[in-house]
Amino acid sequence: MENAPATEQPAPKGLAKGIAKQQASGEVTSSFFRWSRPLEQAVRITGTPRISLTAQGEGNVMLKLYDIAPDGTAVMFDEQVSLVGPGRLTVDLKATDWTLAAGHVLAVEIGSIQTGSWRDTPSGETIRVKGAQLRLALDDPADDVPTDGARSPFLDTYLRQYTVHLPPGPATFTVTPGSHI
Repeated sequence: MENAPATEQPAPKGLAKGIAKQQASGEVTSSFFRWSRPLEQAVRITGTPRISLTAQGEGNVMLKLYDIAPDGTAVMFDEQVSLVGPGRLTVDLKATDWTLAAGHVLAVEIGSIQTGSWRDTPSGETIRVKGAQLRLALDDPADDVPTDGARSPFLDTYLRQYTVHLPPGPATFTVTPGSHI
């Protein structure tokens, strides 16, 4: 696979689409964000992140996690979609192993499907979300030892496709190793 011809696809449309404009104007949008406080030390998110929420309305929901650097450069590193209906919903995101560097911010986006990589059948309903909770398995990467081998040949392509500018908003939670949030 390392020697296969490049098949780079365009970045998904709608990745963090218009966030800065929406934040500045205060307009109602099809998604909302929550940001952590900047990390005091590096933290690895591992396993399967889980988001639970209570919804009013029926349709689809897209859940995303972003790693935001101090300069606002953000990489979407996990996502999942699900049908949503009235009541409590728990969604497992994709299993991941991602390290957030010290000074970075974790952002959570909950909203409509806005990317071209997922098929959506809009319900036309307004869905209200409350009581959202994020559960993460966190680890301290301080004692990590690099394995032998070269950098993944697909990492740079992924970073090009899933990096956007997403300035951090007001912090509402803290991420610390050895705890669940």
